[in-house]
Amino acid sequence: MSDLLTQKENTLVQHPDGSYIFGAIPDMPKFGLPGGKIYLRIGIHRRANSGFGVVHIWEAHRADLLKHGCQTVDGVAAIVAKMIVPGAQIYCEFKEQRCGNRVAVLRTSMGTLILEPRHERATGFGYFVVTWYPQKRAHGTLVGQIPRAPSNQK
Repeated sequence: MSDLLTQKENTLVQHPDGSYIFGAIPDMPKFGLPGGKIYLRIGIHRRANSGFGVVHIWEAHRADLLKHGCQTVDGVAAIVAKMIVPGAQIYCEFKEQRCGNRVAVLRTSMGTLILEPRHERATGFGYFVVTWYPQKRAHGTLVGQIPRAPSNQK
């Protein structure tokens, strides 16, 4: 059994580079969207369309992840990291959730990540990965793109 599956659901997952930050969403004042760092948590899978984080992504989309070379739950963080790259497009449907507007990060070769804005005591404001799916077209309005990371960000 993976060590990830023994952790609490809100535990942050490490990026393959060893940090806990997977990238950043830039400030987009034109759309009323604040910037923030991107985090991935262990998460939980309750049922179809209900859950968040690594466990939810693995349980809900295992067959599709296998097609992308992700053989175990431990490989999910690497898939997420490969999607949050400079130039990846950011979309927003502007459907207000209880925490604010969710955004989608689209990398056409790999699918779409859904991120939720949250303010956490330990990290402050940031975006947390809710799920991934293989659909290569995001819904909503194109609001920006992932910026190049400053060398001191991670």
